Amino acid sequence: MSNMSHEPMTEMFIFETEQLLEQLEQIILASEKIQEFASQDINEIFRIMHTIKGSSAMMLYNNISTLAHFIEDLFFFLRESKPASIQFSNLTDLVLKGADFIQTELAKIKAFQTPDADP
Repeated sequence: MSNMSHEPMTEMFIFETEQLLEQLEQIILASEKIQEFASQDINEIFRIMHTIKGSSAMMLYNNISTLAHFIEDLFFFLRESKPASIQFSNLTDLVLKGADFIQTELAKIKAFQTPDADP
């Protein structure tokens, strides 16, 4: 067992981001069952991605921040524009791929590696 440990801020970032990704995935999977995003779900996904964007930028994990910003902008558009129709399957696939990307980058951070994948 290694005696290496992360700085407290890094530990908090990892913990919070994992919790937020779990919430995100629950919202996506529940929405997928009914094939729509309720307005409160759009707002919650926006908030989750806004938080991940800000905390990852603060920690200088710019690739995570960039991807989170993209998804945040997407849900800002949905919230503000209220499009009559969306390609729901494509949107949920895109968000889940984004969550997987962030999970992969978190795994690198946990392993004391640089999160360097291109979002």
